[in-house]
Amino acid sequence: RHGGSAALVLDPIIGGFHLTRVLMDGGSSLNLLYQDTVRKMGIDPSRIKPTTTTFKGVIPGVEAHGTGSISLEVVFGSPENFRREDLIFDIVPFRIGYHALLGRTAFARFNAVPNYAYLKLKMPGPRGTITINGNTEHSLRTEGHTVAITAEVQSGLLKPHISSVIKPPASTTQDRSILELD
Repeated sequence: RHGGSAALVLDPIIGGFHLTRVLMDGGSSLNLLYQDTVRKMGIDPSRIKPTTTTFKGVIPGVEAHGTGSISLEVVFGSPENFRREDLIFDIVPFRIGYHALLGRTAFARFNAVPNYAYLKLKMPGPRGTITINGNTEHSLRTEGHTVAITAEVQSGLLKPHISSVIKPPASTTQDRSILELD
């Protein structure tokens, strides 16, 4: 119904968390993790390395400097047939409708092939091809939320959250199993 008009949004496990809104962007050269996601994941700030990366075009008209970078394990597939790879993420200091963005480096590491018309991502797995299905309605809803945030930022109603400080988690006894972030 929306063939090719919806973004490829998937739900991999990143850093032990089941992230439900991850944009697969073959046009981006970076893997991005949004600062709000980092905060919700409770990532120890000592794991974040300094960066000099500048971001342009993630939100049209807004330029921002990365607050750091971090290496996290990314998992696609099912318990019976899955792939895991460590990827480096640049942390961006603003909020958007996605938890993370995986770019060309992720596609290359996973040997993944996207099909944007059918909202599918395929990659080799230890027990055959892994096919991850996107959800059209979820993709369109997330995209609509992102457009609204972009409009707010561009109109000056909302200032991008630019901070180099990442707060530690409220609880240090957090269950590091698969947690969903909304």
